[in-house]
Amino acid sequence: MPGDLQKTLRLLYKSNPTLFEWFSSPIVYQETEFAAKFRDLMIHYFSSKKTLHHYISMAEGNYREYLKGDFVRAKKYFYVLRPVLACRWILARGTPPPMLFSELMKAELPTELIGAVNQLLGLKMNSPEVKLIPRIPEINEYLDESISSIKNVVRSLEDSHTPDWNELNQLFLQELRNWE
Repeated sequence: MPGDLQKTLRLLYKSNPTLFEWFSSPIVYQETEFAAKFRDLMIHYFSSKKTLHHYISMAEGNYREYLKGDFVRAKKYFYVLRPVLACRWILARGTPPPMLFSELMKAELPTELIGAVNQLLGLKMNSPEVKLIPRIPEINEYLDESISSIKNVVRSLEDSHTPDWNELNQLFLQELRNWE
């Protein structure tokens, strides 16, 4: 346990986006006192710049790999849409994005794309994973434009994230005492 705890606290110190996703998931298998304390600390360690860089790199890589052909797998659009919408959330609010795609879509997706994305959601839920569909130009244009503009913003951002180990060390020691 101490090794896992130590690793988790180090990831938080570095503002690891995956850790923020795990702890904001709507699916909770077991709630603990530690998890509640940890969630309270998390916002102090959130770095917009690091998280934006993570999501925009993911979006760009997935876009390049999955959405450049004339025919694409419907579900692959979500591999790019979710990180782009997460970036837009962070830029608008300066907070970690929600896990649920529906929340991101409602808050950040341009109105003119809602119909096309809802159709994609329907295809994803009701079609085989491998179903190929024609590329959707309006979504691809939005993604092209978004990736480019977000990358420019990320480049110009200063990283004001200056975490402090004190709170994390206190939590670590407190949890060690609980295990004794």
